[in-house]
Amino acid sequence: MKETTLQTLITARALLEQAERHCSLGDRYMATAGLIVLQDAVELVFLAALIEKGVDESRSVEKFTFDDMISALGQVGVKVPKSGTLKAMNKLRVAAKHYGQVMEPLTVQGHLNAAKVALDFVLNSVVGKPLCEVFLTELISNTPSRSHLEHAAACLERCEYLESLIATRKAFFLEFEKSYFVYQYRNAANNDSSSYGLRGFISGGWKAPYWTQNAKWIAEKVVTPFDYVQIDPETWRIDALEWGINTQTLNNIRRLTPEAIQFEQDGEWLLRYPASFVTNSANRQTAAACLDLTIEVIRRKRHHIRPAPMPSSNKPYATLPAFYIGQPLFERPELGSHVLRILEAGDKYVVHQILNGFHPVKWFYGVRCIDTNAESVWGYIERLEVSLDEDQPEVIIESGSGAYG
Repeated sequence: MKETTLQTLITARALLEQAERHCSLGDRYMATAGLIVLQDAVELVFLAALIEKGVDESRSVEKFTFDDMISALGQVGVKVPKSGTLKAMNKLRVAAKHYGQVMEPLTVQGHLNAAKVALDFVLNSVVGKPLCEVFLTELISNTPSRSHLEHAAACLERCEYLESLIATRKAFFLEFEKSYFVYQYRNAANNDSSSYGLRGFISGGWKAPYWTQNAKWIAEKVVTPFDYVQIDPETWRIDALEWGINTQTLNNIRRLTPEAIQFEQDGEWLLRYPASFVTNSANRQTAAACLDLTIEVIRRKRHHIRPAPMPSSNKPYATLPAFYIGQPLFERPELGSHVLRILEAGDKYVVHQILNGFHPVKWFYGVRCIDTNAESVWGYIERLEVSLDEDQPEVIIESGSGAYG
């Protein structure tokens, strides 16, 4: 689905929901207002369908009358059911909007029912789903947070506002708060957090203040599981600025949704919210606003990250030349530095870098070495100038080895 199509449909859906509320009250004046809003929703859906079909690329769809839209949809193979009723509704809208005529609620309800049938039929033909299943989550790539956003939207439709807010916060945690979640550092010594670098990037917590990333601090300061989330205000602000997000928007989402954390991937979720939360905040307005804001901030973040190209690493070498066995693995790219170990035939060596050492003439490989006991060490091997057979690779380079240890 095109982004323009999606955003037009989201607006149409909001208008249709408003029209349904007006038309269900049984008041002539509210029903008349509902008819005007309903007609706008139908026109937007037809416009979205024409855009999705590419009609706007060759014709000025913004100049189409309502009848022109129905005709243009038919020309691209999209039949509009109940088109006669819809055209009659358009004439009533003109009478109501431009001549101030008041409509009977029963008449308006009939047009509403016909419009819903027509809109769902058209959208199923064009985008494969009815209007009630069109959510802004379509703008979010297929990430772990998307399933929670879709669940939040479904709960909102069922008027399950607390569940919607919880699902929204789960998505927010995965996208924003997990980077400040120091749970994995609960066993890290005061001076040992650096060894968690790559693990922290994967499991979370690497953006939290450095003094929170050790077991002593956690044992003293973490009173509840939710204290594992340690936001660094400066990093929080800089990230938001870079992603084009207002920090107040992020803080509003945190304030208006129940806290949700997850210790391990695919693990159980833990929740916390004030005792008065359900009574005061678990309502449609708050749930809808938080869902929309969360989708938007995630979209902005993902849009910022998406253009970043990464070097390809999908062509691994398979073997290590025998003449590297027995070579020293240095602590630094310098021949005189401390020797960490001597390379052995039973070890596994993964090359992450090719670099000059402190002496510009010398070249080194930055290597992650995993011995037979599965213990890992990072170091540097001098690159040897030895002629190789054409089919013999120089070193092991595994796919996905872009991290530096």
